[in-house]
Amino acid sequence: MARAARRPLRDLSVGKIAVLPPAVQGQIAAGEVIERPASVVKELCENALDAGARAVDVRLGAGGLDAIVVRDDGEGMAPDDAVLAFARHATSKLVAADDLRSVATLGFRGEALPSIAAVARVRVVTRRALEAHATVVEADACGARQTGVAGAAPGTVVEVHDLFGTTPARRKFLRAPATEAGHAAEAVTRLAVAHPAVAFRLEHDGRELVAFPAVRDVRQRLAQVLGRARAAALVELAAAADGYRAAAWLGPPAESVSTARLCWTYVALGGGDGPGGRFVRDRLLLRALLDGYEALLMRGRYPVAVLFLRAPAGEVDVNVHPAKLEVRFRRPSAVHQLLVPAIRARLAASLAPPPGVVGEGAARYEGRAAVPAMPFAAAPAPAPGGLWAPARRGFAALRFVGQLFDGYLLCEGEGQVVLIDQHAAHERVVFERLRAERRAGAVARDALLVPETITLPPAHAAVLGEHEAVLAAAGLEGEPFADDTFLLRTVPRLLAGRDVGRVVRALAEELVETGASDAAERAADAVLATIACHSVVRVGQRLDPLEVRALLTSMDDVPVSAHCPHGRPVAVELTRARLEALFRR
Repeated sequence: MARAARRPLRDLSVGKIAVLPPAVQGQIAAGEVIERPASVVKELCENALDAGARAVDVRLGAGGLDAIVVRDDGEGMAPDDAVLAFARHATSKLVAADDLRSVATLGFRGEALPSIAAVARVRVVTRRALEAHATVVEADACGARQTGVAGAAPGTVVEVHDLFGTTPARRKFLRAPATEAGHAAEAVTRLAVAHPAVAFRLEHDGRELVAFPAVRDVRQRLAQVLGRARAAALVELAAAADGYRAAAWLGPPAESVSTARLCWTYVALGGGDGPGGRFVRDRLLLRALLDGYEALLMRGRYPVAVLFLRAPAGEVDVNVHPAKLEVRFRRPSAVHQLLVPAIRARLAASLAPPPGVVGEGAARYEGRAAVPAMPFAAAPAPAPGGLWAPARRGFAALRFVGQLFDGYLLCEGEGQVVLIDQHAAHERVVFERLRAERRAGAVARDALLVPETITLPPAHAAVLGEHEAVLAAAGLEGEPFADDTFLLRTVPRLLAGRDVGRVVRALAEELVETGASDAAERAADAVLATIACHSVVRVGQRLDPLEVRALLTSMDDVPVSAHCPHGRPVAVELTRARLEALFRR
């Protein structure tokens, strides 16, 4: 039997600790800031805004892996500054440690450029308005050097080539070029919302993905981003207290989405005018938004909302996250106490009926009940981990009494009254049947005589491509056709005669919101839930007794029926004892 090779003895006279080479130091530091091409786009666009740019143009090659070019018409840099900007910790914004408390800018050239140069080849052409020529600087992991002059308009052009070329392990974790371009488009869009007076454009492989001409205010920018109809429905809010100032555009609760992807929060420092600020993913601000919408959104739903918070200097620590996506407030309770009551009051005012209209809806938002509330026992809440709580059985044995408000079934049985949401109940039934069919590989579908082309935002089209197999298993066979198009070849039989383009767009939004990296089973359930939602009876649709009886019977045939796939209760119950107690019997 062969002997295992003996490990050589370590020379104890040699120390264990060594200083890493500068190139390795740079790559490690860059890993904290540059996650993907969108990170580079974000950093360079922020630099352009700090330089006073009024127009920012971004061009990507192969999703940003081959090339990223960001051109701005800002003030440009002097020759010496252009080279020094690639030195780590070089800045024009700070002199002493105390200056950190009053930094009000998005960044500065010296923050991003060294990190980018550590993982790519960079070329900068920059010119100030009073100078005759532009300065050309080239940089990589070995350093930066001035390589000459060139003719160029005032401003700065930063070219980034072969991103992560020297770190292939990082490069292989990136997504398809279309997906990476979609992330970059989202980064530019978030910046554009905060800076409506600046024009933004993004092009991918010669195709324009983002084009936002300069506009007057945030609402006009939101119309460009969200569409005129959705932007027109946003309710504007302004509030101030304790030196904090907030401005927000709040979507109606009826247009909620399944994740916080469209809850955009920004923080600005100092007493400037206008929205501005840095996009952040802050738990405190998101919590304040959700608390403001409390009782107006069902569990698991999020509003479409844009919030800008301007804080006094020294009240926010902006250096708690390498990529500047998080902040820390010195007085979080003051922020929460400013935002929550203001959001609740503004939404209540927007939802109140016109003067002279009375009823439960009017009274609800005035803080009182128009009639005594009937204490129905709500259906059990979903169990942790995404499993639904056990449902009551015996729906088929209930006696159907009547339909309320063309959407709710009033039934009686076993000493209790049961009120059923017909849409939520039917949606659950169809979802469970679709899930069983998918697992058996037999979701009924029909081939389209002519494939349908569905136009979508680039990120949405890309995520459909990533989940092509999941969609096909659900009866939606197709493939991406271009950066912003999905070609659909089959549709589930349940959707026959319906607007399948609308369903596919809803699916794409759901998949983007839940995350393209989610497990396949969760992604598949999201697809089936959306198909079920769009194929069943709606609130406002009259059902005859035979249809009601069929629905009640089918509810007993599925394993779970306490909630619809999106979390709404299917049924609520009122016992006879509780009903008699209400009437003092």
